Amino acid sequence: MGRIDEESIKKVLEATDIVDVVSSYLTLKRAGSRWKACCPFHNEKTPSFSIDPVRQIFKCFGCGVGGTAITFVMKIENLSFVEAVRKLSEKAGIHLIEETYDPQLDKIRRAKSAILQANQKAADYFHRLLFTSPQAQEAREYLKSRGFDEQMAKNWKIGWAPIHSGEFLSWGRAEGMRDSVLIDAGLVSRGDRGDIYARFKDRLMFPIYNEYGECVAFSGRILKAKENTGKYVNTPETSVFKKGNVVFGLDKAKTHISRRGRVLLCEGQIDVIACHEAGVKYAVAPLGTAFTPEHAKLLSRYTENVVLCFDADKAGMNAANKAFKLLAPLKKTIYLAELSQGDDPDSFIKAHGAEAFSSLIDEAKPFFDVRLARAKIQGVISDAVQRTALAHELSELIAHVADAIARDAIISTVATYLRLSIDDLREAVRSDIKKIEKEGKAREFREATPTTSSAQSTVDLEAVPLLPITINRSIATLCELALQHLEAQNMIADRIEELLVPMAELPGGNILKKILEKSPSPDEPMAVQAFIETLPRNEQEALRKLELQPIPITDINETVQEACQGVARENISHHIKILKSELDSAELSDSDKMMRMVKIVELSRLLNSM
Repeated sequence: MGRIDEESIKKVLEATDIVDVVSSYLTLKRAGSRWKACCPFHNEKTPSFSIDPVRQIFKCFGCGVGGTAITFVMKIENLSFVEAVRKLSEKAGIHLIEETYDPQLDKIRRAKSAILQANQKAADYFHRLLFTSPQAQEAREYLKSRGFDEQMAKNWKIGWAPIHSGEFLSWGRAEGMRDSVLIDAGLVSRGDRGDIYARFKDRLMFPIYNEYGECVAFSGRILKAKENTGKYVNTPETSVFKKGNVVFGLDKAKTHISRRGRVLLCEGQIDVIACHEAGVKYAVAPLGTAFTPEHAKLLSRYTENVVLCFDADKAGMNAANKAFKLLAPLKKTIYLAELSQGDDPDSFIKAHGAEAFSSLIDEAKPFFDVRLARAKIQGVISDAVQRTALAHELSELIAHVADAIARDAIISTVATYLRLSIDDLREAVRSDIKKIEKEGKAREFREATPTTSSAQSTVDLEAVPLLPITINRSIATLCELALQHLEAQNMIADRIEELLVPMAELPGGNILKKILEKSPSPDEPMAVQAFIETLPRNEQEALRKLELQPIPITDINETVQEACQGVARENISHHIKILKSELDSAELSDSDKMMRMVKIVELSRLLNSM
């Protein structure tokens, strides 16, 4: 799928009325100069979804989603950016121009497309066999024994793989699929003698979808226990499937996650299916692996609140701790559902019913409240040795909490509960934070150090999760000025040299740099919107949060001067904070500390004189 040039995006936006586009999906009501509706991306009763027909943008003041008609179509129809632009261009009769053809990239895209197509056809084939093949009777009976009916199998497109390789291979060739594509998709394997055979035989087949609803892999469950045969066989990693990046059920759950404002994180696929069938449709799980940083970043795009629903045994608690360590740095609020020992979501629902499970999840308490309550029940609090060990364990977990205010509140709660000195626990957490930072820097160095390889590595930029950006307030002012006033944009560009260092160091500086490089004309609203649409998604969202309301200006020269001075002050303050944090390092010599103290005094004086 190619890239569309900025001029074409601008033409599509100019030819598209966002009110017409949105009204084909939602019922709109006039509210002054704007239009309002209930947001389709989260659950609400009072309309907070607003459309500005002048600037041709929408904004939901409830969930924060906003953008142009392109953004709206992407989200409402679950399309990629290019697909949404094409859809609107066809409606408007605009001919799209795609950027320079790259044969290598095109080859990679076509190979991925062939794998996705093979997977989707295989999913349809396996699903059809489950209901029509006499040999699949055992698979149908197994599903029934687990309490899964025919409708559930259809909801999740569960299938059955034929017993003999030849049957699957004959089907694939009849469909016109090359053996090389089936191998690349992980559907068949090649033996030592060059012969090929089906990877999945006589197994219940669970198709695995990515967040966009594309079938990227399969998980096959054996029906009869066999010696030296694993219960599950999964698709090996391919160009479209990295199990550490895929969250099972997210394609079905993401709309419900947005509406409920939270996600339920389970341990396995069966648990997720059971949750959805019981009406808890915001449940997801990692895929055949422990929870990874990529999983955490992916979920962080959809919600601020995560409910962990793992087994109540030691292994489940370890899994919950690991998930917490990966989610807390992303400023997520984390809750823990309290299952009884030996229960998982599937068994709980079967024993107590869907309504009881839904209530259990609704009543989930904050992570540390549950940890402390469990410790009390287990007698840990009354034993000095166990209490000390728990304090060390919780201190390390608290150290991963990114929000300083939330972290301090947790320290106070835990210290009080464990009858510890707040200052002692705070010091322990501070020490753990330093360890984490040190380990993080070492890991970053290892990852940044190139390894010897005969093949040049390539990075799929579209697959890299993007972390949210909060633009520094002074940088934000310059962004707003540059996108609203042509004269201000030119003045800021003239001062580019003095802004280079702040732009490199302050959050959002790279966005300002791109604005000044591209110089979209503020006199053409669609040119500005087209420029924003070409930015990475996290940079788009950061700009949308500014709302870009017109800034009243009486003296442009004075306004730009004050904004640039604000950036300079922010950058000095940023350096002072860094120097102060370095003073806490035990590795610094006395002379190094003195040099930093002198520098702090100099910068403070400079800051006060501005």
